[in-house]
Amino acid sequence: MAIETQVQRRQTLQNLAYAVLCFALAIWGWYDYAIKIPAKQASFEEYVAAEKTKSELENLAKAAGLSAGEKEQFRLANDVLNRYKDEKPAEPAAYDRPVQLWLYIVGCGILGVPWFVWAQWQLARRRYRLDDDGTFHAPEGTFTREQIVGIDLTTWMSKAIAWVEVEGGRRVQLDDYKYRFTEDIVGVLAERFYPGEWTSDARPIGDPKSRDTKKALAEQKSAADGGAGSDPASANAAASKSQHPTNRADEGARSESDSAGNDGDGGADGGGDGGGSD
Repeated sequence: MAIETQVQRRQTLQNLAYAVLCFALAIWGWYDYAIKIPAKQASFEEYVAAEKTKSELENLAKAAGLSAGEKEQFRLANDVLNRYKDEKPAEPAAYDRPVQLWLYIVGCGILGVPWFVWAQWQLARRRYRLDDDGTFHAPEGTFTREQIVGIDLTTWMSKAIAWVEVEGGRRVQLDDYKYRFTEDIVGVLAERFYPGEWTSDARPIGDPKSRDTKKALAEQKSAADGGAGSDPASANAAASKSQHPTNRADEGARSESDSAGNDGDGGADGGGDGGGSD
């Protein structure tokens, strides 16, 4: 059965969450830029104008008295000042509107939202598939079993990144953080080029987090509990064999006498169960 990758759910959720966050920040920035900051500026200017009018009319009243119209102006100015008696309005900083415009409206809204949508689209359109016959399909091209010359696992356990090496010195990256079922493809290729060293989900033999190890231990426990009348000693041997696959070359040497036809190339079954690597 062919193994084909899919975008990791966490990667999709991450991109969508960032896109939604950027959109929310853009809306907030637009509200501040178009409504809140202009309203604060208007309140400040109204307060300053009322203070100035009241001061001028008070000085005029001391000198020559006020006309009916000037008294009405004084009353209106005083009403404005009383409205802000609990909190004097502050003038918005000169950088307030530019920050909302460039950081939130442009940076988050115009650039941020499309960026994360595009990143998700780019991930979704890339596919990696390993066929039963060993043919490897990737965005970089399609490579037959014979064209694949190795797999670099140097950063696999630390960064979940492996490199499929093909003839001509080309390398194709496999990233388990971004794509589901990557560990199954890596496991098949690892068993082919490093037989007896890696499990089917691309973990070192005996790794307690490997599904092979867990399965073997479950079978061992079932045998120890007397499941189906199994002999515990036989179950232990079977579990050990499951956790430590025999090197195909060694197996071929031992079975030479019965002409089993083992070719010793270390090819592994590509039918991973899809569990993401931890």
